[in-house]
Amino acid sequence: MKKILIPFFLLFTIVFQLPLSASAHSKLETSTPAEGEKVTTDLEAVVLTFSTKIESLSTMTLKNGDKEIPLQISVEDDQMTGAITNPLENGNYTVAYKIIGADSHVIEGDYSFSVDRPALEEAPNEDATDNGTQEDNAEKELTDQEKNEKPNNPTYFAPLTIGLVIVIAIVSFFAFRRKR
Repeated sequence: MKKILIPFFLLFTIVFQLPLSASAHSKLETSTPAEGEKVTTDLEAVVLTFSTKIESLSTMTLKNGDKEIPLQISVEDDQMTGAITNPLENGNYTVAYKIIGADSHVIEGDYSFSVDRPALEEAPNEDATDNGTQEDNAEKELTDQEKNEKPNNPTYFAPLTIGLVIVIAIVSFFAFRRKR
């Protein structure tokens, strides 16, 4: 009887320890502007602060609908800054980021904010921002494909665990049955 309980106890211990070892991923702690914030002044930069140091290959994009706004991105320790060169038009914006955390895992996310400035200022020259838009859109499409290919949470964990439990149960059953 002891020989049957030992594998089940070991399996129980291993299964419940696995999720604890994967909880050290980087996450977005603060952002400027914040999620859902209404910006009423000129915005000079989007600043994202993460829970751990991030790698210099990390990126972010700023979009107003389908129009991508060019950013000058810099990464320093746990903070990524996207400097905005032209004043933003009124509307809803989405910040999408893709970082490589200190644990070398790729983390992706996005959030939205809105701009509602007084209408006294002139709109920025759109011709100047369209030059790199096609290249940026192609890069963003690749990023979206990668996001679809790499789920944040492994979907194979539950079936693998269930399969492992079934295999151990079958092996234990036949091992116990032969001893009688």
